[in-house]
Amino acid sequence: MIGGLVEREGRHGRSRPFANAVGMVFGALLLLAAGPGFAEAGRTLPSTVIAPLAAGDEPIVVTTHRVLTAHGLLSYEARAGRILIRNEETGEIHGRIFFVSYTVPPSRSKRPIFFAWNGGPTVPSNLINMEGFGPRRLTGQGMVDNAETLLAESDLVFFDPIETGFSRPEKPEFAPEFLNMKGDVATTAEFIRAYRARFGAEEQPLFVGGESYGAFRAAAVSDFLSQRGVKLAGTILISGDIPNIPMPIPFYNAMHVPARTATAFHYHKLPPELMKDRDATLRQVNDWVTSQYMPALTNIEHLSDAEREAIAQSLARYTGLSPDHIDRRTLVVGVNDYRAEFFGGDGTRTLAGLDTRILQSGPSYYARGDQVDEYLRGELGYSTDLAYSPFEKGYMPTPGPLRRPNYRQWLYNQDGVTPETVAAVAADGEVTLLARSNPPWIVDAMRREPDLRVFVATGRFDPLNMCEGDVAATATLESSLSARIINRCYEGGHVMYRDEPVRVQMSRELAEFIHLAAR
Repeated sequence: MIGGLVEREGRHGRSRPFANAVGMVFGALLLLAAGPGFAEAGRTLPSTVIAPLAAGDEPIVVTTHRVLTAHGLLSYEARAGRILIRNEETGEIHGRIFFVSYTVPPSRSKRPIFFAWNGGPTVPSNLINMEGFGPRRLTGQGMVDNAETLLAESDLVFFDPIETGFSRPEKPEFAPEFLNMKGDVATTAEFIRAYRARFGAEEQPLFVGGESYGAFRAAAVSDFLSQRGVKLAGTILISGDIPNIPMPIPFYNAMHVPARTATAFHYHKLPPELMKDRDATLRQVNDWVTSQYMPALTNIEHLSDAEREAIAQSLARYTGLSPDHIDRRTLVVGVNDYRAEFFGGDGTRTLAGLDTRILQSGPSYYARGDQVDEYLRGELGYSTDLAYSPFEKGYMPTPGPLRRPNYRQWLYNQDGVTPETVAAVAADGEVTLLARSNPPWIVDAMRREPDLRVFVATGRFDPLNMCEGDVAATATLESSLSARIINRCYEGGHVMYRDEPVRVQMSRELAEFIHLAAR
């Protein structure tokens, strides 16, 4: 290799060194000559490889592309590779984290950089990349340009946590370091540090964000970085039940009701007078929740039988459930019971766990392995023989134990969370106890960093989250904090950007948020 750069001949071709810088200049001239029609051809040109810099490093594949965005034609580079997680004292490699990043050269120190991921806690970041905000978007017809990509406003880095995608611990005994909340947060922060150092991105305004459990990770990483004096411009929390403003349990149980009212409206299961105007109905139910239902739950031990019956009847009226399915002792319907009982509890129709407009037997929320393979190994040229977890299954020693799913190995060890809390969450599907038990990460980070801004995105039909609850929780903070939090409720489910109008609107509002917070 010469100058740390090699040219690769196609997806499976051999590598040969550039003779000298003339080759690179000639390649650049070819790109310029290609003109505006280069968008598709750019994906078939040979890629370059950034050579390893230190012992154990791996080469990083770089491809050049153009995407037609809502703001015009955008030229960009895609990088695909693995960043090493090393022991700070010894330099020993403990893990290799796979990432895909998109940059717009020439890099400018003031151009923001956004590190983003999905949740799980043990799922890769292909969804938020390939269906949300990356420059290429997966559709039923294959990959297409994403005209609303956030790349128009910010460089993007999507990473896969250890034991997902192509990310792996260096040795089996290192895996427990990564498969726990505190280790995951520290690893994510180290990945961000190492990436920024590797590519000279330390001066770019920094944003982090995640979806579902990834919102927990983003909030905790924000707290972690702020404690270490790393300046953070913005945090984006998607479908995360605003995990950083702990509220009383009755608050969560009550504030999940408006989403269920929206679901009942969607299926025409509300009384006629509530089916006339959804916005008016949602305002009405929110008033009832805050003025009657939440106080009743707070003082439930002192309610008379008549008061319990009145609350149960109203709850049934606003949620589309039969009054018979509401426990008069607790006056609370858990999310799994709600999904199962919504159509009468006969077992043939159950609301999906990520979008109540979809039945449990409906379409999957996840891409197919061949689609991910074609993009990563094909379009981006990352021609590894590693299995992309969980879509691909690789070798396990035989005879021997089957590989345990990552989520079964995961340890929630953040401060405030007990084994009993985790067991309760696993038993009934509610994330309320976990969200409430989490430390106030984002609040602490905002208090340390007076310029940090936060964007909270929630799906109207997400049974695990609460649009009105996010707003109400934010309102409990002092104005110096609440004024820096933007709450948005979108007409989607847990993976809200799967709805085309939502993706377009959300991308526009996130771009505006990044632009404002990066100043």
